[in-house]
Amino acid sequence: MTTLLTFLGTGRYESVTYCWGEKAAKPIHLFPIAATELFPVERVVVFLTRQARESDNFKDLHNALGDKLKPVSIPEGRSEAELWEIFGQVADAVGAGETVILDITHAFRSIPLIVFNVAAYLRRTKNVTIEHILYGAFEAREPFRTPPQPEDRVPVFDLAPLLELLDWTSGAEALLKRGDAGLIAEKIIETHQRLWTKGAETLQKPTKLKLLGQKLQNLSKALHLSRPREVMPLSAELVSLLSDAREEFHQWAKPFALIADQIRQELEGFAFGTSDELSRQSLEKQLQLVEYYLQKGLIVQAVALAREWVVNWVALHCKEGDWRDAHFREKKLEATLNAAARRSQGKQEELPPWWNALPLADRCAELWDWLGDLRNDLAHCGMRTKAAGIESISSRAKEIPERLRALLEHAGAHSLRGGRRVLDLSQLYGERARLDELPLYLARARELAGEGNEVVLTGQAPIWLYLAVAHALHGKARRLLYDSPVTGEVCIFDHTPR
Repeated sequence: MTTLLTFLGTGRYESVTYCWGEKAAKPIHLFPIAATELFPVERVVVFLTRQARESDNFKDLHNALGDKLKPVSIPEGRSEAELWEIFGQVADAVGAGETVILDITHAFRSIPLIVFNVAAYLRRTKNVTIEHILYGAFEAREPFRTPPQPEDRVPVFDLAPLLELLDWTSGAEALLKRGDAGLIAEKIIETHQRLWTKGAETLQKPTKLKLLGQKLQNLSKALHLSRPREVMPLSAELVSLLSDAREEFHQWAKPFALIADQIRQELEGFAFGTSDELSRQSLEKQLQLVEYYLQKGLIVQAVALAREWVVNWVALHCKEGDWRDAHFREKKLEATLNAAARRSQGKQEELPPWWNALPLADRCAELWDWLGDLRNDLAHCGMRTKAAGIESISSRAKEIPERLRALLEHAGAHSLRGGRRVLDLSQLYGERARLDELPLYLARARELAGEGNEVVLTGQAPIWLYLAVAHALHGKARRLLYDSPVTGEVCIFDHTPR
Protein backbone atom coordinates (compact mmCIF):
# COMPACT_ATOMS: atom_id res chain seq x y z
CA MET A 1 0.00 0.00 0.00
CA THR A 2 1.27 3.46 -0.92
CA THR A 3 0.47 6.28 1.49
CA LEU A 4 0.68 9.97 0.67
CA LEU A 5 1.73 12.13 3.61
CA THR A 6 0.88 15.74 2.93
CA PHE A 7 0.40 19.10 4.66
CA LEU A 8 -2.20 21.83 4.31
CA GLY A 9 -2.24 25.45 5.33
CA THR A 10 -4.76 28.27 5.33
CA GLY A 11 -3.37 30.23 2.36
CA ARG A 12 -5.13 30.95 -0.90
CA TYR A 13 -3.96 28.43 -3.46
CA GLU A 14 -4.49 29.10 -7.18
CA SER A 15 -5.76 26.52 -9.66
CA VAL A 16 -3.01 25.35 -12.02
CA THR A 17 -2.09 22.23 -13.98
CA TYR A 18 0.43 20.14 -12.00
CA CYS A 19 2.68 18.03 -14.24
CA TRP A 20 4.80 14.98 -13.51
CA GLY A 21 6.96 14.63 -16.58
CA GLU A 22 4.60 14.34 -19.52
CA LYS A 23 1.66 13.42 -17.31
CA ALA A 24 -0.66 16.28 -16.33
CA ALA A 25 -3.39 16.37 -13.68
CA LYS A 26 -6.64 18.20 -14.08
CA PRO A 27 -6.44 21.90 -13.09
CA ILE A 28 -6.80 22.12 -9.32
CA HIS A 29 -5.81 24.50 -6.52
CA LEU A 30 -4.75 21.80 -4.01
CA PHE A 31 -1.71 19.74 -4.91
CA PRO A 32 -2.63 16.68 -2.74
CA ILE A 33 -5.64 16.16 -5.02
CA ALA A 34 -3.42 16.35 -8.11
CA ALA A 35 -0.96 13.94 -6.47
CA THR A 36 -3.62 11.24 -6.18
CA GLU A 37 -4.19 11.59 -9.90
CA LEU A 38 -0.49 11.56 -10.83
CA PHE A 39 0.54 8.71 -8.49
CA PRO A 40 -1.10 5.43 -7.42
CA VAL A 41 -2.06 6.30 -3.84
CA GLU A 42 -4.37 4.21 -1.63
CA ARG A 43 -4.33 6.41 1.46
CA VAL A 44 -3.77 10.12 2.12
CA VAL A 45 -2.74 11.39 5.55
CA VAL A 46 -2.94 15.18 5.82
CA PHE A 47 -1.29 17.01 8.72
CA LEU A 48 -2.87 20.35 9.55
CA THR A 49 -3.27 22.85 12.37
CA ARG A 50 -6.57 23.69 14.00
CA GLN A 51 -6.91 26.80 11.82
CA ALA A 52 -6.23 24.81 8.65
CA ARG A 53 -8.76 22.19 9.66
CA GLU A 54 -11.41 24.87 9.89
CA SER A 55 -10.51 26.39 6.51
CA ASP A 56 -12.15 25.95 3.12
CA ASN A 57 -8.97 24.25 1.91
CA PHE A 58 -9.61 21.24 4.14
CA LYS A 59 -13.29 21.12 3.16
CA ASP A 60 -12.29 21.03 -0.53
CA LEU A 61 -9.70 18.33 0.14
CA HIS A 62 -12.16 16.20 2.11
CA ASN A 63 -14.84 16.56 -0.56
CA ALA A 64 -12.40 15.44 -3.25
CA LEU A 65 -10.81 12.49 -1.44
CA GLY A 66 -13.57 11.29 0.91
CA ASP A 67 -12.77 8.13 2.87
CA LYS A 68 -9.26 7.98 1.38
CA LEU A 69 -8.34 11.00 3.54
CA LYS A 70 -7.19 10.79 7.16
CA PRO A 71 -6.63 14.17 8.92
CA VAL A 72 -4.08 14.44 11.75
CA SER A 73 -3.93 17.57 13.88
CA ILE A 74 -0.52 19.10 14.56
CA PRO A 75 0.66 22.19 16.46
CA GLU A 76 2.00 25.25 14.65
CA GLY A 77 5.63 24.46 15.43
CA ARG A 78 6.34 27.63 17.39
CA SER A 79 8.69 25.90 19.87
CA GLU A 80 11.17 23.04 19.98
CA ALA A 81 8.65 20.93 21.86
CA GLU A 82 6.03 21.49 19.16
CA LEU A 83 8.53 20.60 16.42
CA TRP A 84 9.27 17.30 18.15
CA GLU A 85 5.53 16.70 18.49
CA ILE A 86 5.12 17.16 14.73
CA PHE A 87 8.05 14.81 14.11
CA GLY A 88 6.45 12.13 16.29
CA GLN A 89 3.00 12.42 14.72
CA VAL A 90 4.35 12.12 11.19
CA ALA A 91 6.52 9.13 12.14
CA ASP A 92 3.61 7.41 13.94
CA ALA A 93 1.37 7.75 10.89
CA VAL A 94 3.37 5.15 8.97
CA GLY A 95 3.60 1.42 9.65
CA ALA A 96 6.62 -0.81 9.22
CA GLY A 97 7.47 -1.75 5.65
CA GLU A 98 5.06 0.72 4.02
CA THR A 99 5.69 2.63 0.82
CA VAL A 100 5.34 6.37 1.31
CA ILE A 101 5.15 9.48 -0.86
CA LEU A 102 5.85 12.71 1.01
CA ASP A 103 4.48 16.03 -0.21
CA ILE A 104 5.78 19.39 1.02
CA THR A 105 4.09 21.64 -1.56
CA HIS A 106 1.76 23.34 0.92
CA ALA A 107 3.95 22.80 4.00
CA PHE A 108 4.71 25.86 6.11
CA ARG A 109 7.64 27.23 8.12
CA SER A 110 10.17 24.52 9.04
CA ILE A 111 7.96 21.57 8.06
CA PRO A 112 10.07 20.62 4.97
CA LEU A 113 13.15 20.18 7.20
CA ILE A 114 11.14 17.97 9.55
CA VAL A 115 9.92 15.94 6.59
CA PHE A 116 13.45 15.15 5.44
CA ASN A 117 14.46 14.04 8.93
CA VAL A 118 11.32 11.94 9.31
CA ALA A 119 12.01 10.30 5.95
CA ALA A 120 15.52 9.34 7.02
CA TYR A 121 14.22 8.10 10.38
CA LEU A 122 11.48 5.95 8.85
CA ARG A 123 13.84 4.32 6.39
CA ARG A 124 16.21 3.29 9.17
CA THR A 125 13.77 2.34 11.92
CA LYS A 126 10.69 1.02 10.11
CA ASN A 127 12.16 -0.14 6.79
CA VAL A 128 9.83 2.30 5.02
CA THR A 129 10.32 2.90 1.30
CA ILE A 130 10.31 6.61 0.50
CA GLU A 131 9.17 6.56 -3.12
CA HIS A 132 9.09 10.32 -3.65
CA ILE A 133 9.36 13.62 -1.81
CA LEU A 134 7.20 15.88 -3.95
CA TYR A 135 7.20 19.62 -4.38
CA GLY A 136 4.82 21.31 -6.79
CA ALA A 137 6.99 24.24 -7.90
CA PHE A 138 4.31 26.91 -8.30
CA GLU A 139 6.98 29.60 -8.91
CA ALA A 140 8.36 27.63 -11.88
CA ARG A 141 5.06 27.50 -13.78
CA GLU A 142 4.97 28.06 -17.52
CA PRO A 143 3.88 30.44 -18.74
CA PHE A 144 4.54 32.60 -15.70
CA ARG A 145 1.46 34.81 -15.48
CA THR A 146 -0.03 36.93 -12.74
CA PRO A 147 -2.61 35.95 -11.82
CA PRO A 148 -1.94 32.35 -12.85
CA GLN A 149 -4.41 30.60 -15.11
CA PRO A 150 -5.71 27.01 -14.68
CA GLU A 151 -3.88 25.87 -17.84
CA ASP A 152 -0.50 27.13 -16.57
CA ARG A 153 1.74 24.08 -16.18
CA VAL A 154 3.50 23.62 -12.81
CA PRO A 155 6.35 21.09 -12.72
CA VAL A 156 6.45 18.62 -9.84
CA PHE A 157 9.96 18.04 -8.51
CA ASP A 158 11.11 14.92 -6.70
CA LEU A 159 13.45 15.84 -3.82
CA ALA A 160 13.97 12.23 -2.68
CA PRO A 161 17.51 12.11 -4.14
CA LEU A 162 18.51 14.56 -1.40
CA LEU A 163 17.89 11.72 1.04
CA GLU A 164 20.85 9.99 -0.55
CA LEU A 165 23.09 12.68 0.92
CA LEU A 166 21.94 11.72 4.41
CA ASP A 167 22.89 8.10 3.67
CA TRP A 168 26.28 9.16 2.37
CA THR A 169 26.76 11.28 5.49
CA SER A 170 25.85 8.40 7.79
CA GLY A 171 28.14 6.09 5.85
CA ALA A 172 31.05 8.50 6.02
CA GLU A 173 30.57 8.95 9.76
CA ALA A 174 30.48 5.19 10.35
CA LEU A 175 33.68 4.66 8.36
CA LEU A 176 35.63 7.55 9.87
CA LYS A 177 34.52 6.96 13.47
CA ARG A 178 34.17 3.18 13.70
CA GLY A 179 35.95 1.73 10.69
CA ASP A 180 32.59 0.45 9.40
CA ALA A 181 32.48 0.82 5.62
CA GLY A 182 29.26 -1.15 5.16
CA LEU A 183 26.86 1.70 4.38
CA ILE A 184 29.15 3.85 2.26
CA ALA A 185 30.28 0.78 0.29
CA GLU A 186 26.62 -0.06 -0.33
CA LYS A 187 26.01 3.45 -1.68
CA ILE A 188 29.04 3.21 -3.99
CA ILE A 189 27.88 -0.14 -5.39
CA GLU A 190 24.31 1.15 -5.80
CA THR A 191 25.62 4.17 -7.70
CA HIS A 192 27.60 1.96 -10.06
CA GLN A 193 24.67 -0.37 -10.72
CA ARG A 194 22.18 2.48 -11.19
CA LEU A 195 24.37 4.12 -13.81
CA TRP A 196 24.71 0.84 -15.70
CA THR A 197 20.98 0.03 -15.59
CA LYS A 198 20.22 3.38 -17.23
CA GLY A 199 21.39 1.81 -20.47
CA ALA A 200 21.93 4.20 -23.34
CA GLU A 201 20.80 7.22 -21.29
CA THR A 202 24.36 7.63 -19.99
CA LEU A 203 27.15 7.42 -22.53
CA GLN A 204 29.97 7.39 -19.98
CA LYS A 205 29.80 4.75 -17.25
CA PRO A 206 31.96 3.85 -14.26
CA THR A 207 34.18 0.78 -14.42
CA LYS A 208 35.81 0.80 -10.98
CA LEU A 209 33.16 2.02 -8.52
CA LYS A 210 31.61 -1.40 -7.91
CA LEU A 211 35.01 -2.99 -7.28
CA LEU A 212 35.85 -0.15 -4.91
CA GLY A 213 32.63 -0.74 -2.98
CA GLN A 214 33.20 -4.50 -2.80
CA LYS A 215 36.78 -4.04 -1.57
CA LEU A 216 35.54 -1.63 1.12
CA GLN A 217 32.92 -4.16 2.21
CA ASN A 218 35.55 -6.90 2.48
CA LEU A 219 37.90 -4.59 4.36
CA SER A 220 35.18 -3.67 6.84
CA LYS A 221 34.41 -7.34 7.54
CA ALA A 222 38.09 -8.20 7.89
CA LEU A 223 38.65 -5.29 10.27
CA HIS A 224 35.78 -6.19 12.57
CA LEU A 225 36.56 -9.92 12.48
CA SER A 226 40.20 -9.23 13.43
CA ARG A 227 41.77 -10.62 10.27
CA PRO A 228 44.99 -8.56 9.89
CA ARG A 229 46.40 -10.88 7.21
CA GLU A 230 43.39 -9.95 5.09
CA VAL A 231 43.17 -6.33 6.23
CA MET A 232 46.73 -5.45 5.22
CA PRO A 233 46.69 -6.70 1.58
CA LEU A 234 43.13 -5.39 1.11
CA SER A 235 44.29 -2.00 2.33
CA ALA A 236 47.19 -2.07 -0.13
CA GLU A 237 44.77 -2.85 -2.96
CA LEU A 238 42.43 -0.08 -1.86
CA VAL A 239 45.21 2.51 -1.66
CA SER A 240 45.95 1.78 -5.32
CA LEU A 241 42.29 1.59 -6.29
CA LEU A 242 41.50 4.92 -4.63
CA SER A 243 43.99 6.51 -6.99
CA ASP A 244 42.78 4.61 -10.06
CA ALA A 245 39.09 5.34 -9.38
CA ARG A 246 39.61 8.96 -8.38
CA GLU A 247 37.98 10.45 -11.48
CA GLU A 248 34.98 8.13 -11.15
CA PHE A 249 34.07 8.90 -7.56
CA HIS A 250 34.68 12.61 -8.12
CA GLN A 251 32.17 12.43 -10.97
CA TRP A 252 29.55 10.03 -9.57
CA ALA A 253 30.15 9.67 -5.83
CA LYS A 254 31.05 13.18 -4.68
CA PRO A 255 30.22 12.60 -0.98
CA PHE A 256 32.83 9.83 -0.91
CA ALA A 257 35.30 11.98 -2.83
CA LEU A 258 35.34 14.44 0.06
CA ILE A 259 36.71 11.81 2.47
CA ALA A 260 38.69 9.64 0.03
CA ASP A 261 42.06 11.24 0.84
CA GLN A 262 41.49 10.81 4.56
CA ILE A 263 40.56 7.15 4.06
CA ARG A 264 43.63 6.58 1.90
CA GLN A 265 45.91 8.13 4.52
CA GLU A 266 44.46 5.88 7.22
CA LEU A 267 44.83 2.75 5.08
CA GLU A 268 48.42 3.54 4.12
CA GLY A 269 49.35 3.10 7.78
CA PHE A 270 48.70 -0.65 7.71
CA ALA A 271 48.67 -1.44 3.98
CA PHE A 272 51.02 -4.36 3.31
CA GLY A 273 50.79 -6.48 0.18
CA THR A 274 52.59 -9.62 1.41
CA SER A 275 50.37 -11.18 4.06
CA ASP A 276 52.52 -14.33 4.39
CA GLU A 277 55.67 -12.39 5.25
CA LEU A 278 56.69 -11.83 8.85
CA SER A 279 59.24 -9.06 9.23
CA ARG A 280 59.92 -5.85 11.11
CA GLN A 281 57.90 -4.02 8.45
CA SER A 282 54.89 -6.30 8.79
CA LEU A 283 55.06 -5.98 12.59
CA GLU A 284 55.10 -2.20 12.17
CA LYS A 285 51.98 -2.42 9.98
CA GLN A 286 50.24 -4.67 12.52
CA LEU A 287 51.11 -2.23 15.28
CA GLN A 288 49.61 0.63 13.29
CA LEU A 289 46.50 -1.48 12.86
CA VAL A 290 46.33 -1.88 16.65
CA GLU A 291 46.52 1.92 16.93
CA TYR A 292 43.78 2.27 14.31
CA TYR A 293 41.53 -0.09 16.29
CA LEU A 294 42.04 1.97 19.44
CA GLN A 295 41.29 5.22 17.59
CA LYS A 296 38.01 3.75 16.37
CA GLY A 297 37.04 2.44 19.80
CA LEU A 298 37.49 -1.20 18.74
CA ILE A 299 39.22 -2.26 21.95
CA VAL A 300 38.41 -5.98 21.70
CA GLN A 301 40.03 -6.20 18.28
CA ALA A 302 43.02 -4.13 19.43
CA VAL A 303 43.71 -6.39 22.42
CA ALA A 304 43.26 -9.58 20.38
CA LEU A 305 45.70 -8.40 17.71
CA ALA A 306 48.19 -7.11 20.29
CA ARG A 307 48.39 -10.59 21.83
CA GLU A 308 49.02 -12.20 18.45
CA TRP A 309 51.56 -9.46 17.69
CA VAL A 310 53.68 -10.61 20.64
CA VAL A 311 53.54 -14.19 19.34
CA ASN A 312 54.64 -12.95 15.92
CA TRP A 313 57.51 -10.98 17.46
CA VAL A 314 58.71 -14.13 19.21
CA ALA A 315 58.27 -16.19 16.02
CA LEU A 316 60.50 -13.75 14.14
CA HIS A 317 63.30 -14.36 16.66
CA CYS A 318 62.69 -18.11 16.93
CA LYS A 319 63.56 -18.47 13.23
CA GLU A 320 62.07 -21.93 12.84
CA GLY A 321 58.71 -23.50 12.04
CA ASP A 322 55.79 -22.00 10.18
CA TRP A 323 54.78 -18.83 12.02
CA ARG A 324 51.21 -19.21 10.73
CA ASP A 325 50.76 -22.82 11.85
CA ALA A 326 48.30 -22.98 14.76
CA HIS A 327 49.97 -25.99 16.37
CA PHE A 328 53.43 -24.39 16.20
CA ARG A 329 52.14 -21.12 17.62
CA GLU A 330 50.32 -22.78 20.49
CA LYS A 331 52.63 -25.63 21.41
CA LYS A 332 55.94 -23.88 20.94
CA LEU A 333 55.64 -20.11 20.89
CA GLU A 334 52.74 -19.56 23.30
CA ALA A 335 53.91 -22.39 25.56
CA THR A 336 57.32 -20.71 25.82
CA LEU A 337 55.71 -17.33 26.48
CA ASN A 338 53.54 -18.84 29.23
CA ALA A 339 56.55 -20.46 30.86
CA ALA A 340 58.49 -17.20 30.67
CA ALA A 341 55.56 -15.34 32.24
CA ARG A 342 55.48 -17.83 35.12
CA ARG A 343 59.23 -17.46 35.60
CA SER A 344 58.81 -13.67 35.75
CA GLN A 345 56.47 -14.31 38.68
CA GLY A 346 59.25 -16.19 40.52
CA LYS A 347 58.37 -19.75 39.50
CA GLN A 348 60.93 -22.29 38.30
CA GLU A 349 60.64 -22.85 34.56
CA GLU A 350 62.97 -24.34 31.94
CA LEU A 351 63.17 -22.19 28.83
CA PRO A 352 64.80 -22.99 25.47
CA PRO A 353 68.17 -21.39 24.63
CA TRP A 354 66.68 -19.29 21.82
CA TRP A 355 64.38 -17.59 24.36
CA ASN A 356 67.23 -16.64 26.65
CA ALA A 357 68.97 -15.04 23.67
CA LEU A 358 66.00 -12.79 22.94
CA PRO A 359 66.48 -9.04 23.35
CA LEU A 360 64.15 -7.76 26.09
CA ALA A 361 63.05 -11.32 26.96
CA ASP A 362 61.96 -10.34 30.47
CA ARG A 363 59.97 -7.35 29.20
CA CYS A 364 58.31 -9.56 26.61
CA ALA A 365 57.31 -12.08 29.28
CA GLU A 366 55.84 -9.36 31.49
CA LEU A 367 53.94 -7.88 28.53
CA TRP A 368 52.56 -11.30 27.63
CA ASP A 369 51.28 -11.82 31.16
CA TRP A 370 49.76 -8.32 31.24
CA LEU A 371 48.10 -8.72 27.84
CA GLY A 372 46.84 -12.19 28.75
CA ASP A 373 44.98 -10.87 31.75
CA LEU A 374 43.44 -8.04 29.72
CA ARG A 375 42.54 -10.33 26.85
CA ASN A 376 40.96 -12.95 29.15
CA ASP A 377 38.87 -10.31 30.86
CA LEU A 378 37.48 -9.27 27.48
CA ALA A 379 37.14 -12.79 26.04
CA HIS A 380 35.20 -14.00 29.08
CA CYS A 381 32.96 -10.91 28.99
CA GLY A 382 33.82 -10.02 32.60
CA MET A 383 32.33 -13.31 33.86
CA ARG A 384 34.73 -13.69 36.77
CA THR A 385 34.98 -12.55 40.37
CA LYS A 386 37.59 -9.82 39.88
CA ALA A 387 36.54 -8.56 36.49
CA ALA A 388 38.05 -5.25 35.45
CA GLY A 389 35.82 -2.20 35.16
CA ILE A 390 35.06 -0.54 31.85
CA GLU A 391 37.27 2.47 32.53
CA SER A 392 40.13 0.24 33.65
CA ILE A 393 40.00 -1.74 30.40
CA SER A 394 39.94 1.42 28.28
CA SER A 395 42.79 2.95 30.23
CA ARG A 396 45.01 -0.13 29.99
CA ALA A 397 44.25 -0.59 26.29
CA LYS A 398 45.70 2.87 25.59
CA GLU A 399 49.07 1.63 26.90
CA ILE A 400 49.33 -1.14 24.31
CA PRO A 401 50.99 0.74 21.41
CA GLU A 402 53.82 2.11 23.54
CA ARG A 403 54.50 -1.31 25.09
CA LEU A 404 54.56 -3.03 21.69
CA ARG A 405 56.75 -0.36 20.14
CA ALA A 406 59.43 -0.99 22.75
CA LEU A 407 59.72 -4.55 21.42
CA LEU A 408 59.46 -3.49 17.78
CA GLU A 409 62.71 -1.54 18.08
CA HIS A 410 64.44 -4.90 18.64
CA ALA A 411 62.65 -6.85 15.91
CA GLY A 412 65.72 -7.36 13.72
CA ALA A 413 66.11 -7.00 9.97
CA HIS A 414 65.37 -10.55 8.79
CA SER A 415 62.01 -11.91 7.58
CA LEU A 416 60.12 -15.21 7.55
CA ARG A 417 57.82 -16.65 4.96
CA GLY A 418 55.66 -19.51 6.11
CA GLY A 419 53.03 -21.78 4.76
CA ARG A 420 52.52 -24.86 2.64
CA ARG A 421 49.75 -24.82 0.11
CA VAL A 422 48.44 -27.81 -1.81
CA LEU A 423 47.01 -27.07 -5.27
CA ASP A 424 44.77 -29.77 -6.72
CA LEU A 425 44.98 -28.85 -10.41
CA SER A 426 41.82 -30.80 -11.21
CA GLN A 427 39.92 -28.12 -9.29
CA LEU A 428 41.05 -25.40 -11.70
CA TYR A 429 38.75 -26.55 -14.50
CA GLY A 430 35.39 -28.24 -15.04
CA GLU A 431 34.89 -31.52 -16.86
CA ARG A 432 37.76 -30.95 -19.28
CA ALA A 433 40.78 -28.66 -19.29
CA ARG A 434 40.80 -26.24 -22.22
CA LEU A 435 43.86 -24.51 -23.66
CA ASP A 436 41.89 -21.38 -24.44
CA GLU A 437 41.08 -21.06 -20.72
CA LEU A 438 44.71 -21.44 -19.62
CA PRO A 439 45.06 -17.75 -18.55
CA LEU A 440 42.16 -18.26 -16.15
CA TYR A 441 43.75 -21.42 -14.71
CA LEU A 442 47.08 -19.67 -14.22
CA ALA A 443 45.51 -16.64 -12.56
CA ARG A 444 43.67 -18.90 -10.13
CA ALA A 445 46.82 -20.95 -9.44
CA ARG A 446 48.80 -17.80 -8.65
CA GLU A 447 46.06 -16.61 -6.32
CA LEU A 448 45.96 -19.94 -4.47
CA ALA A 449 49.74 -20.19 -4.25
CA GLY A 450 50.24 -16.83 -2.56
CA GLU A 451 53.68 -15.32 -2.13
CA GLY A 452 56.76 -17.15 -0.87
CA ASN A 453 54.99 -20.37 0.15
CA GLU A 454 55.89 -24.01 -0.25
CA VAL A 455 53.45 -25.20 -2.92
CA VAL A 456 52.51 -28.80 -3.75
CA LEU A 457 50.96 -29.58 -7.15
CA THR A 458 48.74 -32.63 -7.27
CA GLY A 459 45.53 -33.96 -8.81
CA GLN A 460 44.45 -35.32 -12.19
CA ALA A 461 45.34 -32.81 -14.90
CA PRO A 462 47.01 -32.79 -18.35
CA ILE A 463 50.80 -32.53 -18.51
CA TRP A 464 50.61 -29.17 -20.33
CA LEU A 465 48.68 -27.69 -17.39
CA TYR A 466 51.27 -28.97 -14.90
CA LEU A 467 54.08 -27.45 -16.96
CA ALA A 468 52.29 -24.13 -17.39
CA VAL A 469 51.44 -23.83 -13.67
CA ALA A 470 54.99 -24.77 -12.64
CA HIS A 471 56.37 -22.09 -14.92
CA ALA A 472 53.85 -19.51 -13.65
CA LEU A 473 54.83 -20.17 -10.03
CA HIS A 474 58.54 -19.77 -10.62
CA GLY A 475 59.60 -16.70 -8.67
CA LYS A 476 56.32 -16.74 -6.76
CA ALA A 477 56.57 -19.97 -4.77
CA ARG A 478 59.48 -20.43 -2.37
CA ARG A 479 59.49 -24.20 -2.96
CA LEU A 480 57.52 -26.21 -5.52
CA LEU A 481 56.81 -29.93 -5.30
CA TYR A 482 54.86 -32.52 -7.26
CA ASP A 483 52.94 -35.20 -5.38
CA SER A 484 51.13 -38.32 -6.59
CA PRO A 485 50.31 -41.73 -5.06
CA VAL A 486 52.92 -43.30 -7.36
CA THR A 487 55.88 -40.96 -6.95
CA GLY A 488 55.29 -39.36 -3.59
CA GLU A 489 56.66 -35.82 -3.24
CA VAL A 490 59.17 -34.73 -5.89
CA CYS A 491 60.91 -31.37 -5.59
CA ILE A 492 60.68 -29.25 -8.76
CA PHE A 493 62.61 -26.27 -7.38
CA ASP A 494 63.65 -24.95 -3.99
CA HIS A 495 64.50 -21.28 -3.49
CA THR A 496 64.55 -21.42 0.30
CA PRO A 497 67.39 -19.18 1.58
CA ARG A 498 70.26 -21.26 3.00
